[in-house]
Amino acid sequence: MSRHLKVDLSSMTKQILIFLFFANFAFAQNFSTGGGAIKNGVSGSINGDSVIFVSELEGTTSAHTTEGTLLWRNETDSPAVMFEIEASDINNDGNDDLIAASGNGNIYCWDSSGKLLWKFTPDHKVRFSEVAVINQNGKVQIFAGGNDYKLYELDANGQLVSETKIKGVVRKIEAGNFIEPDKQCLFLMTYNHDKFRWQFFGFIDPISKEIIKSLPYRDATKYGLKAYSKIMITDFVVSDINKDKKDDILIFGDINWKSSFLAVDGDFRLLAKYNATGKDTQRYAHTKGVSLLPYKDEIVFRMGSVMYVCDLKGNLISKTGKKYKNATYSDLVFDAQNKKLFAVGELGAGNSIYGFDLENKNWLDTKHQYLGLYSKVKENINDLYKDALNFKAPSYQKKASKPWMMISKTKLPKEVKKLDFNEVLFIQNSGAWSENTSRADLVEKLGENALKKDRRKKYDLSREDIIEKAKQKEEANEPFVIWAGHGNDPFYTRIETLEKILEAAPNTCYGFIYAEMDNVEDPRVLHFVREYVPRLAKAIRKNNKAKLYFRYKNMFWAMTSHLPLWKELFFSGKYNDILVPASEDTSSRSQEINLVGRVGMLSAGYIDDYSMRLIDDNPTSWRPLSPGGQRTVSPYLRQGVMMAAHGCRIGINFNELFLEKPGMNVLYALMKSGVLPLVEKEDILNIGSWHLIDEVDEHLVESIDSHHNLLQYKDDDDNAVLSVAQMHWSGTSLPEHDFSKIVLGTDYRWNNYLPELPYGMVPIVPSEHKSKLEANNTPFILSTGKVGIVGGEKTQAKEFGGEILSKVKEGAEKLPVLVEGCAWGAVKLDENHTRIILMDQGYLTPEEREATIIFQNRKPKYAKDILKDKKLKIKRSTIKVTVPAGSMRFIDVEY
Repeated sequence: MSRHLKVDLSSMTKQILIFLFFANFAFAQNFSTGGGAIKNGVSGSINGDSVIFVSELEGTTSAHTTEGTLLWRNETDSPAVMFEIEASDINNDGNDDLIAASGNGNIYCWDSSGKLLWKFTPDHKVRFSEVAVINQNGKVQIFAGGNDYKLYELDANGQLVSETKIKGVVRKIEAGNFIEPDKQCLFLMTYNHDKFRWQFFGFIDPISKEIIKSLPYRDATKYGLKAYSKIMITDFVVSDINKDKKDDILIFGDINWKSSFLAVDGDFRLLAKYNATGKDTQRYAHTKGVSLLPYKDEIVFRMGSVMYVCDLKGNLISKTGKKYKNATYSDLVFDAQNKKLFAVGELGAGNSIYGFDLENKNWLDTKHQYLGLYSKVKENINDLYKDALNFKAPSYQKKASKPWMMISKTKLPKEVKKLDFNEVLFIQNSGAWSENTSRADLVEKLGENALKKDRRKKYDLSREDIIEKAKQKEEANEPFVIWAGHGNDPFYTRIETLEKILEAAPNTCYGFIYAEMDNVEDPRVLHFVREYVPRLAKAIRKNNKAKLYFRYKNMFWAMTSHLPLWKELFFSGKYNDILVPASEDTSSRSQEINLVGRVGMLSAGYIDDYSMRLIDDNPTSWRPLSPGGQRTVSPYLRQGVMMAAHGCRIGINFNELFLEKPGMNVLYALMKSGVLPLVEKEDILNIGSWHLIDEVDEHLVESIDSHHNLLQYKDDDDNAVLSVAQMHWSGTSLPEHDFSKIVLGTDYRWNNYLPELPYGMVPIVPSEHKSKLEANNTPFILSTGKVGIVGGEKTQAKEFGGEILSKVKEGAEKLPVLVEGCAWGAVKLDENHTRIILMDQGYLTPEEREATIIFQNRKPKYAKDILKDKKLKIKRSTIKVTVPAGSMRFIDVEY
């Protein structure tokens, strides 16, 4: 028996060794860069060998061999989105150098060894997003563009050669032989809309800068491109796919969330096209593509978690992956020399590169195991989940007197269900019950404007149908809310119908959602505020459950809400018991300001509750260039915890379709177990100073809220207290005097859900709150959003920065605790116990953080990590801790 066992083991050992050998060979081209979250990748050549250059979201660049050896890495000198990198031999030494366009307003050039050759900075602030290189007959021309309506030409030394005025914000610049086989020119595309409707689409002579030919938007139909005028373009590739020795433009994007690919030549003739079917619809997932020419007559592109292979006409050859279920990557890179395709950077957390061997006929079926940062974040989240499931609340922590309320259709797993320290009430979002009732009465009051409707809704229900649906919910005891209006149409559901719904479902109707009604000059909005809301308030108070949920983006809760009409609604004190502010974060660049606005509304008593919104469209600052489709729950989880730590107890959450398990169950486990306490406004302990808004600057508000309009550039946009938040500034770095930069620790305008709060939370409220602050000797600053106010005098933002810093420092000194190095909150549990919540602040750029907790004004006697049940050493009134990448820690302090 033992002899047979020995033989079996020997045989098994050989098989294992063989497997490991081939597994190692198969995965030899999978490696972690060791850096931060990757945004872009390009292939290059150094000393005759292929290399992969990558850029990280916040600007760091690096070069790697295709086997994974780090050649060099240069950290960013000013964090901002690194929009594009290009590999080209700039210094004529036979090796590829790296050119990069940064949202911080610089064009960088590093040589093949990683040495910075030069940096170009204009004499005014620009958000650069595109760069292209023409290298012909020994002459190097570098072209760059961004948001200031100029095309910049630089020489090989980074010196400015010319500036050419153009129409629109640059969306793409590419170099190629588009018109003549042996002569390069520029392809230029500019936008006036945040994702559609090009301003210019055509070719430019690189010497004269004259237009060679262009395609006006209105003429798209003539070229068979009408459908593609509505495509949200997410990637461009230059390749000669019709093999006429002239380059063509390959365009990748989506139409109505379905992957789309097309190619046009220098005469705008359609050469290829592919449209995915409705079965492959993926919300906010981006399409990234490559051409495999000259190795194969194939085009490869990936949208979300599905990868497609097409021929050069766009006919589908094969595809792999299941929507919402497989890996999602930031970019694709083709290494023609080694016949390899690389997927670069996992969305939301990744710093790894994964290889596909194209010489293997089954390359498309290659399965990869997560590596590097993404793998670490996944491990950290799983650890957090396990710890939350095992947590027992300490005796000094009391159960909440009211439930968490999550507007989400969720089925909890058994392990979360059994947690019972605090209750989580799940409420179904029943969508829009848009009714077909006549609007003659509204037309009489508002004119023909009342007939405008939201084209996304059906308006196929009668009032009786809607009342019956509400009755069915009541009979089934199913808590629900409905989406009742939008800026496109505030009257999905009429007021009389809403009143009847509350009567029909007094126990299960939890209210009505309204979104993006920011236009104070719209007579429909005026009618809603002054006619609908008073009636709704009366009806809602009868059932004592329902709320009005308002979703707004940009800086609404800190700025637009201070305009007269909204101030009348949100700051009058008439409706604090029924209003619930939420965010609408699609194409928003200033979430940190929206957060401190809502914390201000709550802490100052203007509202009783506010809401988190954890949705798969959240990572979409500038939609064509900021992909959704994050598979990790980490960004949404930390965002939700950040808000919960500052008094938020309600969520308006769709089912995040891409998320890997355990997904949102981690958040619900934290809530139900008591790890995440339900925070009353008086228990928020990190508010030291305030920002008061006096006579809000209406132009600033309007320019930020006009988020589809890219044509708003002004050279003094950075001279504001709340600066460069317009759509065309997405990805840009913040000036040193900006409120978000000084006070909230935000470096650039992108996805700022997790402000670091170096001086504690600084809420924003109207100037009417001034007397209460003065009575309590609480520091504050006063501004219009554009300029500061000191001693009753308006002060330019660039000079106001010193006043901001002075006041927030004064407020920080009064706090019982201060945290450096990560996002944080501090919550009073009882007179002698505080829970400190530490979070990795990198929303899409997770990394391990070294944090310092500083105790002030009161000496603690004991501190421990409550999830690890580990005592922490307090030395000289400080604790130094590590916050896991993409995760958080919960520390209780006893006084």
